[in-house]
Amino acid sequence: MWRSIGVGICLLTITALALWQGQVIRELRQQVPAAGREQPSPSAEPDAAPARDTPRRERATRAVVVTDEEMNGRVAVLEKAVAQLTESSEYLMSRGQLPLAAHKRAELEQKVMDLSASDRDRLQALRLLRRNGALSEAMMQHTLAWLQSATNNGVREDLVQQLGSATNSLLREPMIKLATSDPNANVRERAVQNLRGAVSDPQVESLLWNLARTDADGDVREKAEEALREGPMTDARRTATRARALDANSSLDERLLAVEVLREAGDSAPEATAALAQYVQASKDPRERARVFEAFDGSTDPSMKLPLVHGLSDPDPLVRERAADALSGYKTDPAVIEWLKHVAETDPEARVRREAAQALNERR
Repeated sequence: MWRSIGVGICLLTITALALWQGQVIRELRQQVPAAGREQPSPSAEPDAAPARDTPRRERATRAVVVTDEEMNGRVAVLEKAVAQLTESSEYLMSRGQLPLAAHKRAELEQKVMDLSASDRDRLQALRLLRRNGALSEAMMQHTLAWLQSATNNGVREDLVQQLGSATNSLLREPMIKLATSDPNANVRERAVQNLRGAVSDPQVESLLWNLARTDADGDVREKAEEALREGPMTDARRTATRARALDANSSLDERLLAVEVLREAGDSAPEATAALAQYVQASKDPRERARVFEAFDGSTDPSMKLPLVHGLSDPDPLVRERAADALSGYKTDPAVIEWLKHVAETDPEARVRREAAQALNERR
């Protein structure tokens, strides 16, 4: 909100300066000819008007006479106003809040392509182009070439970030290659972020699922999961994700992620939740039970309520803790409230009692 107010103030300031500048110019245009006309000539004849009118005529003449000193002062004021206007517009263009002027855009593009300039200056120019939505395909091609030749990992990471979303078909293949095979984990992570907007492409989505499961770096796996959850959802993608959530041959983590992706898209996925409820009741692994309950934290799906209540009596304290936390979503069930009260008062583990009490506090 404050940023918007600041932008509005800046724009109002520039508008006021422009209006004032125009007013000054108009006044100068009016006064310069008038001064030329009204200046008394040395050879002029004395005024023949009656003496009683002389003061009035002298006052009128003095009112329109502009000396060189006054004229220079007004020009200086005008020049200062123009300088302030230029400075303000440059500032707003540098922040992406005004469109780049043609000369400014050409200047930045030239800086990016200047191999003799420092990486810092070239990157700054590239950031300004991207921030203003002025990164042309020619500039993208040049940046990709720069990326291939760069050896500094920090520069490479920044270049990938500045290239932005791979929804542009020109960037998709390079981002896929970087995400899958670049030796630098930070570069892979940024490439995955750029692929988020292209997740409706089956090739990109398949890549992200693979990275979420297998990449050696935890941050890359996390970014791949985020891209799957937050990327655009299509009907075809929704159908494929439902099938993945129901696939008993898929890993538990993959099925849980598929449910999260559907929920993020506004799909409660009741069939998948019911299948996972059956899975968790049959599981002999406490880590799996805790993982499922954690994934359904805040859930209101009725098929998961009974497994969560049973989880309050699980022999493993981590499972009981996760179950108590997840039951905070069932706010209207008196039986759930009674179970949570019982656990908050009697469970032998302090962390389980705290979680049950917290769930009850959330209800209040």
